[in-house]
Amino acid sequence: NVRLYGMIYSLLHFQIMIIAILALLPSITICQNQQQTRHTWTCTNIKTSDFEGYIFSKEFYVDFKVENEDTRYTPSNSDIDKAETLIRKHIAYMNREHDHQDSCPLIDENLKKYKRQYVGFTDVYGAKILWVNFVWDPKLDEKLDHEITTVEGGCSHYFSLKINLDTK
Repeated sequence: NVRLYGMIYSLLHFQIMIIAILALLPSITICQNQQQTRHTWTCTNIKTSDFEGYIFSKEFYVDFKVENEDTRYTPSNSDIDKAETLIRKHIAYMNREHDHQDSCPLIDENLKKYKRQYVGFTDVYGAKILWVNFVWDPKLDEKLDHEITTVEGGCSHYFSLKINLDTK
């Protein structure tokens, strides 16, 4: 009888362990799924002799909007080229007042030193709007490919532009 009770006890103990393991499996799977879906963003590095930056896909979550926003889109290399051409053509005029640059580097004279982050939007009129974030801070370089960087203040080392690619 003692042997029988010992076997029953062992069998019950084994069943309890199996039930406990089975109960944990869904939570392990859920944690794995959460970990996998945490990084659903995609980002593409783009680098030329004039600039370097990161193109964020339309799936990347951003916590800001542009005026009359309709949807997001993933900018193409030609969108980036067009935006960079417009920036180089107009930055000196746009920055002619040198606001907040009294004792800071001038933006238009140091454009190549900024790394960029590109986020694409379309507005309700169908126009492509490219939000370009400019960052000149080596301490933030490792974050630029996976985190939109926003800084309050910071001299002229941080600024952003919204560019309508469908107007000149």
